[in-house]
Amino acid sequence: ALEMAMRQNPEILAAKKELDLSSGKRLQMEAVADPEIVFSSEGMPIGKNGGSGEREISFGIQQYLEFPKKMSLRGKIGRYEEEIARLELERTMIRTKARVKRAYYKAVLSQKTIAALESSSRQLDEFIEMASIKYQLGAVPYLDVLRARVEKARMQNQLIEARKEWKLDKSSLNLLLGRRGEEGLSLLTDISYLPFDKELTEVKEQAKETKPSLSIAALRLEQAGAGLRLSRMSYFPDFSFGLFFPSLRSGAWGVALGFSVPLYWWKRQKGEILEARAAKELNLISSDSTERRIMAEIENAYSGVKAAEDQVKVFEEKLIKEVEEQLKAGVNSYQYGKIDSLNLLDLYRTFSLAKLEYLKSLYLYLVSLADLEVAGEEND
Repeated sequence: ALEMAMRQNPEILAAKKELDLSSGKRLQMEAVADPEIVFSSEGMPIGKNGGSGEREISFGIQQYLEFPKKMSLRGKIGRYEEEIARLELERTMIRTKARVKRAYYKAVLSQKTIAALESSSRQLDEFIEMASIKYQLGAVPYLDVLRARVEKARMQNQLIEARKEWKLDKSSLNLLLGRRGEEGLSLLTDISYLPFDKELTEVKEQAKETKPSLSIAALRLEQAGAGLRLSRMSYFPDFSFGLFFPSLRSGAWGVALGFSVPLYWWKRQKGEILEARAAKELNLISSDSTERRIMAEIENAYSGVKAAEDQVKVFEEKLIKEVEEQLKAGVNSYQYGKIDSLNLLDLYRTFSLAKLEYLKSLYLYLVSLADLEVAGEEND
């Protein structure tokens, strides 16, 4: 399912195109300006009293050149943007994997819930049959049979809801996998408990090296710094160089050299520098805030994993066994008339509820692990 999502999920496909878009922009930012083919005519008469001298026609080529370092800084900004897009793709893949895991485990939970309710329903059928036999023998009132049938009807309603939930869960998972919602699914991975033995400090240290959001924040800060350096270069002139072939002097060459004149008393350069400096300071604030937010989310997610793990252990180590033993003892007691139908039905309900809550605790534990993996990556 995860491999299929990496190939077909719409968000991942869109993020890959965003990476292509950034690569295209980077190539444009690194490119040198196109040369110009130049044609000039000098000595052209204007009006009736125009000059009568010789007319000079020149043909040549002219190249615009930025001040040294401007182009390299612009290319560096483009490469930062391309790397940010690559990290955004990685971030999208991490988010999608977590969503697929949640949806997958939810779909498995729905299947397991249906199976558990069907098993409980069969156990109730055995109780109904037992109560009917005892009623025919005059050992219990008909109310016992009626109570069992009402309980069976209640469980059938639960089954209807569970099957409806399974259809919704299947559709949600299919859409994440880039498939049609109604397509069939065969889920081969069960929900089961595997201990989580990492310490919080280890998880945090690993996050500092692997979290795309932290890398993106650092790159945006570097990009803003390059942008500030580029804005300061606006005080320096750009150049143009040209070669010309004059028409009146064969074999001769014409050379043109020009440069722009930044008008320092105008506001453009000051505005560019002010904007770039503010952008860098904003990215510095954002970088610090991002790291604090991610560490806080990891702490919360880690606490969620440990709490869910403790809950699973409660069910696995004693609760399920105790309830199952109580139900077996209750069935034997009912057969010998030691307890009434109300107490036995209560044991059936408790056992059914314990099985469902155990499945839910497994699901919540696996989802909390997925939440820990994606902690800090789902918020912009």
